[in-house]
Amino acid sequence: MVIKLEWTVGNVKPMEPQPYPEPFDSSNHFFEIKWDGMRLLAFIKDKEVRLQNRNLQERTTYFPELTELYLSFKARNAVIDGELIALAGHKPSFPLLMKRIAGSPATAAARSHLIPVIYIPFDILFLEEKSVTQYAFTERREMLEGIFQGGEHCVLSPLFRKEGRSLFQMVKAKELEGIVAKDRSSPYLMGKKSRYWLKIKNRRRLATVIGGYVTASGCLNSILVGCYRDRHLHYLGRVGSGLKRAEAELVSLLPSLVRDRSPFHLSPRSTLKVNWVEPLLVAEIEYLEWTADLKLRQPAFIKLLSLPPESCRLDLDSKE
Repeated sequence: MVIKLEWTVGNVKPMEPQPYPEPFDSSNHFFEIKWDGMRLLAFIKDKEVRLQNRNLQERTTYFPELTELYLSFKARNAVIDGELIALAGHKPSFPLLMKRIAGSPATAAARSHLIPVIYIPFDILFLEEKSVTQYAFTERREMLEGIFQGGEHCVLSPLFRKEGRSLFQMVKAKELEGIVAKDRSSPYLMGKKSRYWLKIKNRRRLATVIGGYVTASGCLNSILVGCYRDRHLHYLGRVGSGLKRAEAELVSLLPSLVRDRSPFHLSPRSTLKVNWVEPLLVAEIEYLEWTADLKLRQPAFIKLLSLPPESCRLDLDSKE
């Protein structure tokens, strides 16, 4: 018995890439920039647009600026896969996007002029009256390019051929999230994490303020770091990896800065005994990506920096 898929919001789960350790060159792959945003499927039917995230949740009312997204495509019916981003200056900012969608749909919609979003389509699943998921990626890309017309809030994801290493170096230089390698013959496997698509992440760096530390068996175990936003120090995570690089220096400095109360706006919940410190030391932290609640994933200590603590700020402004 064949079950017919309903091409509607809540029924279509996007295909996901698998992690890969390093960039590579390949004539069998196309390469794309991995945008630091939110995965979003766009369901276009006549002049109606509905939006869905990777968790099958509808997000249409969050983004009123995308109600005319249908004008960007020469198609009456289509399901488009892409990434939604918010720009801080000229660079995608995941924290800024999280600020845009925080709260109710009405609150998010009200921020559309302060924090506008851009939709970056990179694949197509359904066109007019039929599924196109069984076609190779190269064919689907041709279909997408064939119907794409562009628009104020819609930019087609650029495609790079063969040279994944040079693209990754450009991504590193611009401090972007990473790249995705896509097999030219890849079908679209809905809801699957497949090696047809490979994501190579760029570990980025951030200047943070040390607000506390934890010891274990008399040794430095981890530091708690944050950045400023609206004059408040916001907690970004606990860092244990890499501390050996400067353990002696940190151990000599931190005890003299101990204070009674947390310097963070919202203190982290922890069963560990935290030694709170005056927010005066700045640490460079390397991290893989942001979590949805604005914490650093897989953070590692790099070094202490000679910077004023107030210069360590979360990138939550849409303009430079």
